[in-house]
Amino acid sequence: MEKKLSLFAPEYRKQFLSLFAVHLLTVSYGMTVGWTAPILPMLRDPLETPLDGGAITVEEASWIGSSFGIGGTMGTFLFALITHYFGKKIGLLSVAVPHLILWSLIWMGESVSFIYAARFLGGLSGGGLFLIIPLFVADIADRRIRGTLGSLTSLHMNIGILISYVLGNYLPYFLIPKIALILPISFLILVSMLPETPHCLLARGKFVEAEKSLMFYRNEPNRGSQSGDQAPGTKSIAFEYEFESLKAFMLAESSKERLRLADFGTREAVRGLFIGVFLMALNQFSGIFSILTYAGTILQETGTSLDRKYALIMLAVVNICGNLTALSVIDRAGRKVFLSASTIGVGFSLGMLGMYSYFSQPPAGQPVANSWVPIFCLSCTIFIGTLGVTSVPFFVIPEIMPAKLRHVGTTICVTMIAFFSFIMTKLFPILLNQIQVHGTVWISSAVCAIGVIVVIFVMPETKGRNLHVEPEKSSRTAEVY
Repeated sequence: MEKKLSLFAPEYRKQFLSLFAVHLLTVSYGMTVGWTAPILPMLRDPLETPLDGGAITVEEASWIGSSFGIGGTMGTFLFALITHYFGKKIGLLSVAVPHLILWSLIWMGESVSFIYAARFLGGLSGGGLFLIIPLFVADIADRRIRGTLGSLTSLHMNIGILISYVLGNYLPYFLIPKIALILPISFLILVSMLPETPHCLLARGKFVEAEKSLMFYRNEPNRGSQSGDQAPGTKSIAFEYEFESLKAFMLAESSKERLRLADFGTREAVRGLFIGVFLMALNQFSGIFSILTYAGTILQETGTSLDRKYALIMLAVVNICGNLTALSVIDRAGRKVFLSASTIGVGFSLGMLGMYSYFSQPPAGQPVANSWVPIFCLSCTIFIGTLGVTSVPFFVIPEIMPAKLRHVGTTICVTMIAFFSFIMTKLFPILLNQIQVHGTVWISSAVCAIGVIVVIFVMPETKGRNLHVEPEKSSRTAEVY
């Protein structure tokens, strides 16, 4: 009988601490995501802009928002190659380089071209983060808390968004990047102290180092000596079984033929890739990322009784509250439950926002009336979205992919989300201008309606899946460790 799950158990401690170090860079990435919401209105104001060239145009603002996606598409391939040849630890460390450069560009740059370059590098590093971190989590996480650890990515990104909203509203423009540089520097120091993942070491034939790495991430020596059920430093039977299973799995993988085009035509591969790409599309075309990017504009056009600065911070806090809720319950119910419920909730909230926007349009030339409804609908959208739409896809992808395609499949999916992000962030301000808020959010609501059908009838449940076996066999594998 499996013992009751406790996230504070000693065997999970180093997994959480390791992900905390890794996610310092995710916080920095979140700051680059949220940076546009308070800063774009400043850059467009002739009296407030800090740029030598004066206020930016609407077209320039749209490119600042969408250049993220261009960098993300290229970053996925770049960091996939680095990770493949040098391992996940080196891959993670290399992602910090664009962050160091981008915040330096914002610090020193006084023209919009510096911002374009910085945003491109932000997307470049984002492509690397959302490729490597799910694979890193899949490598080091105990299957019982893999969903919880996977949810940390979205949580830390949203913490970064909150920090960026606060700093952008209350600190001088050129002071923000000086503060932000602390994060990638701290990340480099802490992550350099972590061992490479057991999977990467076993793939290179380093069995002793791989066992030490798994002992580190399972906190194995301390667990034995503290529990009193075995001699200090003695490895538990459960650990021995897990390591031997992992070693046998990696040896079997290394003995297989190299990846071929035919491997993408299997039933499991086609289903895994379809679901993975679809979840990435749902993540972006649900509109939540674009809402966070252009939240100030949406609130301005729909009207809110709160000051825009406070409203932005409130949305960021709601975002984090949703992440904390998901973090506490994600491994207690199935992935499909959260994802389907989240998709339904986001679609309904956006539909309500669209109805309010449509029926409350003032006559031409009249100001938009202030109301609590827009901020309420956006808060519901963001909170419910964090329970599934914005978090679940990233750690489900490694779970639904056949083991042989896990790295390549994740690379394809992350590339697609970067491409979808570019499309959505580029079109979103144009749609707001052409079909207004109600038309824009109704499109996203319709995407959610389609998403619910796919999640319920096509996506398999992956909670507790053993990643050391193929997906079709995993559900029949005994949970013995």
